[in-house]
Amino acid sequence: MSVPSTASPAPRRQGRRPEIDIAEARAFARGKVRKEITYRHLVSVEGVMRRLGRHFGEDEGVWAQTGLFHDLDQDETGEDDLARHAHIAAEWLREAGVEETIVNGVLAHAHPEYRTDRMSNAIVAADAVAGLLVAAALVRPERSAGMKVSSVKKKLKERSFAPGVNRDEVALAEPNLGLSLDEFIGLAIEGLQEVAPEIGL
Repeated sequence: MSVPSTASPAPRRQGRRPEIDIAEARAFARGKVRKEITYRHLVSVEGVMRRLGRHFGEDEGVWAQTGLFHDLDQDETGEDDLARHAHIAAEWLREAGVEETIVNGVLAHAHPEYRTDRMSNAIVAADAVAGLLVAAALVRPERSAGMKVSSVKKKLKERSFAPGVNRDEVALAEPNLGLSLDEFIGLAIEGLQEVAPEIGL
């Protein structure tokens, strides 16, 4: 299972299943989550990861799918079963035939030992910044449209705003991805805007 890229298709990897479209991938995600807020988060991270993958000239579909599936088992494991979080999702994804690169990225967002490449490091920062951007969009009449880097940075500094967002993980974009904070937030905003119609933002 793999979300198609908007870039030129990469050569098919041996053992990889035929690609499916984004609607099918999102339907798979919807079938695993129980809460609309969880689905909205998954799609927001999908958008951020797709934009980052494009920026780095990598497979957008693989990056997007990693974002879409990263918290697939959130409603199953909740906040009290962090040891199993992502591992259940990994089992579901392997059963569905998802390639191991994506499975590793899903595991990496919750477990540092799986952070072995740029994508598996990117998912950590993308997960955090997407939470901040969604929270910021929800308090704006125009939602994500016209969102500016400067306004998001102000929200980032306000610890009382979206207190569940891990600010330290947002900051990992610079050492792990080589992106300044402004660059990272700018790309993340663009990514959220691309998926905004799907999640009402």
